[in-house]
Amino acid sequence: MTGHTKKWKAAQLAELQELAGKYPVIAIASLNNFPGALAKQLRKKLQGKAVVKVSKTRIVKKALVDSKVDLGGLDEHVTGNIAVIFSEMNPFELYAVLKKNSVSMPAKEGSIAQDDIIIPAGDTGLPPGPALSDLKAAGLKTIMQGPTISIAEDKVVAKKGEPVTAGVAGALSKLNIKPIKVKLSVTAGLEKGQVYLADVLDIDADQVFQDFATASRNAFNIAIEIAYTTKETMPVLITKGYRGAKAVAIEANILNSATVGDVLAKASAQANVLKVKVPEAPAEEKAEEPKAEAEEAKPVDKAKPAEEAPAEEAKPEEKKKEPAEEKKEEPAEKKE
Repeated sequence: MTGHTKKWKAAQLAELQELAGKYPVIAIASLNNFPGALAKQLRKKLQGKAVVKVSKTRIVKKALVDSKVDLGGLDEHVTGNIAVIFSEMNPFELYAVLKKNSVSMPAKEGSIAQDDIIIPAGDTGLPPGPALSDLKAAGLKTIMQGPTISIAEDKVVAKKGEPVTAGVAGALSKLNIKPIKVKLSVTAGLEKGQVYLADVLDIDADQVFQDFATASRNAFNIAIEIAYTTKETMPVLITKGYRGAKAVAIEANILNSATVGDVLAKASAQANVLKVKVPEAPAEEKAEEPKAEAEEAKPVDKAKPAEEAPAEEAKPEEKKKEPAEEKKEEPAEKKE
């Protein structure tokens, strides 16, 4: 028995040392509250990405120390019931993969709620009987709708961080609600002699991406503002300089192939503004002169016919008188 144990330990040491030298990333994960049945499922999910090994703490620590790998203090986290993970993924990626591969488990009495546990309103599909007592023990308001029990309103049966009571655990079991997320929790990860603890590894990848994108935009805007030349800013700075130079040229009415259209458009716009604000004086004076002459001429035209009318009427009389006088004088000449 002793010989068999020694051979097993030697084989474990050799395997762990080989894996430590082969993979660039080594992580320590806690197996507390982690069902053994899930370990096999996890190994299948991580196949090709990571190798999970479970061994005694003393063997793991000795294998890591004897592997000549720069542990950076990783061996200090080899305590309790643990698993060792060897991977080519960086510690952050490995942590995220393990976090996503969590399994939902039923809540037991005394389990700590990871988030608020809510039982929603609606038909439970459960017939009346013992189930009714379990639901009421969890503080739920129940009503009968047909042959099944219904929950009248949503109910928070356990708040985040609180232990689950026996009544709540029974109700959750009856309703087949599994609020406890079980995952292989990485406590520390090693890469190139640097150890990263769980609080550093547990990041929101989407939020980090957004933060980097925001920082990149801010840095780019500052570089443009101070005219800092880089491969990324040069096209924008050249365009900005061109537009600035063109604006100055247009303001100074400097004509060239790039500004002539804008300068003429500016002049036309200014002319239109002046046209609206300043009346066309010469055009109005020309229009008023004929009117004045016409007004001065009208009284004279009206007066002339009045004065000349009698004279014109008198002309026929004068013509009539002349022959009469001539006729009278002719005999007088004859008499002489």
